[in-house]
Amino acid sequence: MRFVILRLLTHSELGMFHEYRRQGKEGSKQRAINFDWDVVDRVFPAANDSDRIDMDLLFDTDDGVKQARQWLKRQEKNWRLEGNCPRDKCYHFIAPGCLFAMEVDASTSPASGSWSVFSAEHIVTRSILSDGESSRLAKSAMIALHDEEGERTWQILAESRPDIFTAPRSASLAAPAPVGIRVNRVELPPNPARLVQILAAVGHTLPSAVADIVDNSISHNATRIAISFGRPDGGHGRWMSITDDGDGMDGGRLAEAMRIGSASVYEANSLGKYGYGLKGASWSQAKVFTVVTKQEGGAAHHLTWDVDDMHDWVAKSDPLEQWEEDATVLGRHGTVVLWKDMRPPQSIQTTRGLDPYSVEVRDLDRHLALVFHRFLEGKAAGRKAVAITINGKSVEPNNPFGHPYTEHYDAKPIRVSTETEDGRVTVQAYLLPSEDEIEECHKAAGPEAARKALDRIGLHGKRNETQGLFIYRHDRLIKWGGWHQMWETNDEKTKLARLVVNFDNILDDVFKINISKQIVQLPQALQAEIKKLAEIARKDSQKKYRRQILKIPAPQQPQQPGTGANPANVVASVRGEGLPVKGGVVANPLPPSSRVSVKDVRTDKFLWKLTKGLTGALDLQVSDANFNLAALVKHIRSDQVAVAHLAAFLGALDEANVQIALLQGKAS
Repeated sequence: MRFVILRLLTHSELGMFHEYRRQGKEGSKQRAINFDWDVVDRVFPAANDSDRIDMDLLFDTDDGVKQARQWLKRQEKNWRLEGNCPRDKCYHFIAPGCLFAMEVDASTSPASGSWSVFSAEHIVTRSILSDGESSRLAKSAMIALHDEEGERTWQILAESRPDIFTAPRSASLAAPAPVGIRVNRVELPPNPARLVQILAAVGHTLPSAVADIVDNSISHNATRIAISFGRPDGGHGRWMSITDDGDGMDGGRLAEAMRIGSASVYEANSLGKYGYGLKGASWSQAKVFTVVTKQEGGAAHHLTWDVDDMHDWVAKSDPLEQWEEDATVLGRHGTVVLWKDMRPPQSIQTTRGLDPYSVEVRDLDRHLALVFHRFLEGKAAGRKAVAITINGKSVEPNNPFGHPYTEHYDAKPIRVSTETEDGRVTVQAYLLPSEDEIEECHKAAGPEAARKALDRIGLHGKRNETQGLFIYRHDRLIKWGGWHQMWETNDEKTKLARLVVNFDNILDDVFKINISKQIVQLPQALQAEIKKLAEIARKDSQKKYRRQILKIPAPQQPQQPGTGANPANVVASVRGEGLPVKGGVVANPLPPSSRVSVKDVRTDKFLWKLTKGLTGALDLQVSDANFNLAALVKHIRSDQVAVAHLAAFLGALDEANVQIALLQGKAS
């Protein structure tokens, strides 16, 4: 993994250079250059915050270019480049705003590379800062550009200092293929590298690209799929292999599979589409990919596409290196896809206690556990159960409807007509358990078990964002979350409602499935049918939500009978039941833990809204659309017991859907 790192140095960092100190310009005593944590995470994703990252780096001295061992070390919020404070006078020009440029190959440990510094007026600095590749420096103190991302920057550095920086390896700067001129015709072959860049831009993430390769494995009858994601500092850069025990291919079928837009014939329940998944998914992640395949009783065959060496669109079959052979070992039959020179993600998600590489492995596991949960459970129609491992660890299915407290509604089959034949769609609604129900279900196993169950059912994110449609194509989940065009927003009160839409590939064109199988457009007529079933689950979710938020917490301190307001009685008061009284009035206000916060809002979308805050307290928003309600709240807002009575009463009205009638002018 090769990067070029850019930073505009500040006054406090220049103490690393003895010449700056000799000139009496040093302010702080810092002896290092700061490295932003997001840059380090991208360049060295396998490094923990406690690690020291060693590098052998070339740099300028008064006696020419030399090499020294330097390292990055975590210091509070950022990292620092330490281990070398040059004493050379060649750095006499150092001043705030000068450009620090580093080239680093992070595929080995220790890493290797070089660095140099250019004054703010230097042609290199002006050229780099005038190029769009440096745009992110406007908001970040440091940026790391991987390979072709820094094409122009690398070219500028290499032309100015060939003894320090290497020329870019990208073939996209190579001369275009020759133009062939015939009578009345001009042959214009495409530039392979440029075309691959276009074809690779299909919107894949690493998890979705791997899922596309897994699709191919399952379509070829694989039951065991082993994914190896090598450490990026293990000596071979960023690489991954995806091995299956499927049918495999002979040499002719392999060649056709490596062709763009291959003439593949798909079975009725195939997960493939367009004959592009292998190439699109691979090129979206890697510059080089190799496919090794073997049929039962046959010999192994392999072909490689290398973006930097695709002259005349000739795939290579050169002998594999020893480590590549080790990474592509097959059994009696099957196929393995090997990605090399993989692109790092633009941004790295951070999780406490996990390095970025481990976060990527975790997120890949979560994605495959959800997308292929029916196959992992052995519930995919016409398919055997599939086992998937990542670095030897089994992927456990995460069924978004699999919690034992989930309520199932009746499934409804729907036929959608096409120009040639009818496609089949099955729609089924589900109502998830509330947080209280999940905690009750897992009470015996302890709070950690309940937390994990909540995390899984929320798909490791916000549950509010995972309500809505879960769309399956031949039992493979391709899109989830949101209500598409049926409802514009995800209401907090409907977060427990989910609805499955399962269809077959006959409807691919009708549903406008894109190349990466991540975009779906449901016809209006189908949405109308789906909406009828979804409304039932949404209303039941609203009822369950309201019942839960109206559970006002019990007092934190025990009270004597008759001396305080019992929260259960507050809710019960809606039904006409009395509260403990003293002298004709409620004895004491509710304890602080039971208070209801009131907020006045200006909106005509609702008359009142009850929600539960982050602390578990009840929030009541009251609009000015109804004068009488707004006036009542102003009169009683200082009386917490009265506000709690009102909140409970309004919640009961919501149970009966009275507010909808009021808004529509059907009630007064």
